[in-house]
Amino acid sequence: MPTRPFSAIANLRHTLAAAVANAGTFTVPYPAGTTQASLTGSTNGQLALKSGEVFKQAASGAGTVAFAFGASTITVTNNTGSTLPAAAEVYLSFGEIDINGSYNLTTPRKVQTTAG
Repeated sequence: MPTRPFSAIANLRHTLAAAVANAGTFTVPYPAGTTQASLTGSTNGQLALKSGEVFKQAASGAGTVAFAFGASTITVTNNTGSTLPAAAEVYLSFGEIDINGSYNLTTPRKVQTTAG
């Protein structure tokens, strides 16, 4: 597991069934308690490898990953610049949702915290 903890809407550990080439994709289920509606529009997500490498979420660009939130699964696009090997454990963190500053809150928001 990566040495730094994730602080996010949701996290998921997934083992790749096959190698994923650069620009290739793989799909994962939604983490428990999340749906397309709860993750669409989220930012600052990431993919981390057991080796400690971390790749940030972006729509495109070298050294990144992209997330597409479908009706029942999440499609992850590998833009890391290298192939993710078969049987690799990946740790996915599905970022944050911009709520335009706490001064604009009209209803309570659940805040996730981590011990550490």
